[in-house]
Amino acid sequence: MKKKILSVLMAAVMVFSLTACGSSEPAETEVSAGSSEQAAEDTESTEEVSNTESDTEAIKIGVLLSTTGNFSISETPMKNAAQMAIDEINEAGGINGAPIEPIYTDYGSDPAMAAEKAQELILKDEVVAIVGTNSSSTRLAVIPTIEQYDSLLVYNTFYEGETPSDNVLYTNTVPSQQVDGFIPYILENLGKKVYFVGSDYEFPRNTISYAKELVEASGGEIAGEEYAPTGTDDFSSIVNKIKEAEPDVIFSAVAGNDSVYFYTDCAQYGLDMETTPICSVACHEGTVKGIGEAAIGSYSCFSYFNTLDTETNKAFVEKYESLFGTETTVNNGAEATYHGVYMLAKAIEKAGSTETADIVNAAADIEVEAPSGVIKMDKENHHAWLNVYIGKVNENLTFDIISSSDGLVAPVVD
Repeated sequence: MKKKILSVLMAAVMVFSLTACGSSEPAETEVSAGSSEQAAEDTESTEEVSNTESDTEAIKIGVLLSTTGNFSISETPMKNAAQMAIDEINEAGGINGAPIEPIYTDYGSDPAMAAEKAQELILKDEVVAIVGTNSSSTRLAVIPTIEQYDSLLVYNTFYEGETPSDNVLYTNTVPSQQVDGFIPYILENLGKKVYFVGSDYEFPRNTISYAKELVEASGGEIAGEEYAPTGTDDFSSIVNKIKEAEPDVIFSAVAGNDSVYFYTDCAQYGLDMETTPICSVACHEGTVKGIGEAAIGSYSCFSYFNTLDTETNKAFVEKYESLFGTETTVNNGAEATYHGVYMLAKAIEKAGSTETADIVNAAADIEVEAPSGVIKMDKENHHAWLNVYIGKVNENLTFDIISSSDGLVAPVVD
């Protein structure tokens, strides 16, 4: 269902409260706002939304994220963060007075199933937009359906930055944001000889290709390059090849739950983080928790770490843990999903419409104060300008932030 909601503009005066360009409420007010009920488990059915004080029709939004399967370690906190943002927006009065009606769907980390579920959300449930998917393989499986029905996807995971769709809002990093600052840091501080390892799909391969060019242009040396199929639980042969090459650094784009096996195999077969550290563009807080002490001394680069020392972020993490406990961990994708929901809501509010083109056009140049800092959507390519941070895993299995960008970093896409 797509129709104009201009008629609701005069029906309500409450606006959702994330700090944005021209907004008067600080972000702390909403991340610390009244709590909502924790979901005990995922459901594929529509959550009931109270609308007793208004006859305004609810705005349906699909949340397409896996709490089962290979990418559940990343996507479960993303689903939780989406729920948290939606609840906050509804508690603050919805979008121009209209409540969000979320429909949560688990696709089991299966790209083919994700495409089927996306079609069901669009045709059966008549959602205005879908928030979610995680890996590039899943995103690419879903986009043809999104485009066929002229729907909208809000994609909240770092990706390779190639062939973006006009039907997608991208709220996480591309290589120009994640790699451009990371490689110079690695070469200057950790060593010139780099071995590349990745999962065998679009994001790792394309990001490593980009990183290799930067290493060579900066005077570094490529010691080797290996890929493993998604779902690999034995990296011993790759680790042996790394040991034979004797690199200074391992640049990792091993993604999802596979990172746990890669890091533990590196430790088991004698690679020492002190002498050969892993520098990752895919290993986040949740993965580190799964890896354990084998991750200590490794590095990652993202647009967010949950140890950011700001009041806004502390309130965000505290509220997440009060709602969902500490079994799952707030990570980069969760924060990007959280501000992605707010970005979507602001765009719908600004557009006064639920038509895809109107929302995308309205998103241009919108700013929000997210837990990661103030961010904004690009005027032309509907990707987010983001702060970028480099973190090092400490003995508490959290990230010490050792470097940060000087302001927002532009998204450069093909």
